[in-house]
Amino acid sequence: MSLQEIDPFPWFLHKDVPLLINGQRVEMNIRAAEWTKRWRPFLSNLVELQRLCGRRMLVGVAGTPGSGKSFFTEQLAWMATKNILPKISLVSLPMDGFHFPESVLAERFLQLEDGRQLRMNQCKGSPDTFDVPLLREHLLRLKQTPQKMAWPGYDRVRHKAVPQAINIHESVNLAMVEGNYLFLDRPPYEGIADIFDLRIYVEAPPASVVTNLMNRHMEGGKTVGMAKDWVKHVDLPNARLVEMTKNKAEVLIQRDRDGAISAVVWATTPSSSEPNPDDV
Repeated sequence: MSLQEIDPFPWFLHKDVPLLINGQRVEMNIRAAEWTKRWRPFLSNLVELQRLCGRRMLVGVAGTPGSGKSFFTEQLAWMATKNILPKISLVSLPMDGFHFPESVLAERFLQLEDGRQLRMNQCKGSPDTFDVPLLREHLLRLKQTPQKMAWPGYDRVRHKAVPQAINIHESVNLAMVEGNYLFLDRPPYEGIADIFDLRIYVEAPPASVVTNLMNRHMEGGKTVGMAKDWVKHVDLPNARLVEMTKNKAEVLIQRDRDGAISAVVWATTPSSSEPNPDDV
């Protein structure tokens, strides 16, 4: 695919574009330099890989809590609706919809690194709080491209999964699934990473991650003290676990402290695409 098929200066550059992510509003603002150096080469490669795939392509997007992976997939989904990606019908799907129901989490316990035991509904987001067999079942069905299927969403304001929130039509040829533990190689997650045709890892500076998490928790109703405790005892231990899965990815997306993409590094670049300047 020629890079020229991706608009060199789309109308939304330097504009605040509202996105709704898991029930929370976030502003997207892409600068011209970021678009030219990072987004256009990445999108060119992504569209070419989908064409080479010849069927619905599944992309896994992992990263630590607060790294911006949900934001990244929603940016892509929004661009697809604006015809920025030629012949691509894209859907963004969260792993968070596969949290166990509150009734289950309230009955189970998890031991933290500091020795404390918490009910799982008090540390939601840890690996054991997800229904991984159900996630695996949905991923395999997603790859089969049924005429219609539903995917659960997640509402960060109400802190609960929303069953059948996202309807997926067979016309979708690029499915982006984002979640912390998609590349985790331990029971019951082993083999999940292998379902994806492409694996992307999103990372951001640690200070930005902590700020993002604090803001997210407080916007969701926590006090400053509650948010700090959650980040320290739940989010950061989870982040260390997720960081160990980065080597599973074929693409590394790096964000700067302002949330802009500062680098896109491919393990291998599609041979028919133009070189990525970050790989040179």
